[in-house]
Amino acid sequence: MVLASVLIAIVGTGTASAQTVAVQDPVGDSGNPNDQSLGSEKEQGYFDIVRAEVSKDSGTFAMSLRLAAPVPAAPPRPKGDSGMFLWAFALDTQPGSIAGYLYPPGQKRPFEYFVLLAWDGIAFSAFVIDRTPLPSGGEAVTSYIPFSFNTARDEVQFGIDPALIGNPAAFEWLSVNVLRKSHFGAEALQVLDFAPDAGTTNWP
Repeated sequence: MVLASVLIAIVGTGTASAQTVAVQDPVGDSGNPNDQSLGSEKEQGYFDIVRAEVSKDSGTFAMSLRLAAPVPAAPPRPKGDSGMFLWAFALDTQPGSIAGYLYPPGQKRPFEYFVLLAWDGIAFSAFVIDRTPLPSGGEAVTSYIPFSFNTARDEVQFGIDPALIGNPAAFEWLSVNVLRKSHFGAEALQVLDFAPDAGTTNWP
């Protein structure tokens, strides 16, 4: 995979507390889902991340994904049991890795939190998954959050209460688009695009 052309900027937006990190990703580096009838390559561009951004201003986190093409009001229905299309941010806020949900049992990953927009074939929904209770025998916590599309529908924006992601002073993050072919906790998934392609980047 071609490495991303990465641009990381710390940007003031008129207040001392505003911090923004933006990552650019090449157009055309996304993969097409297997066995999906999604139409033309232009229509499939809504799986192709071209810019991802994480910012915090006045105590509130905002995250956004710019895509190579508009997201349809009603994308195709994902195939598979409980299939979903996901536009997501994965956040690594603490040392170490956590096993289990939303990965298969026993699989460890470094990400404590996920910020996701999901399309299940019926409706869009956005939520944060908090995996931090898992190591102590608890269950992951899902909290629904506000989201919006811009007028062109080629950018999705999330608003996140810092408490939902542990109010971190700094963290590593990665944006990703995924086709899930089954429920969370199953192996059946296909990654469509990363940004940045080279791995996680830092906020701030």
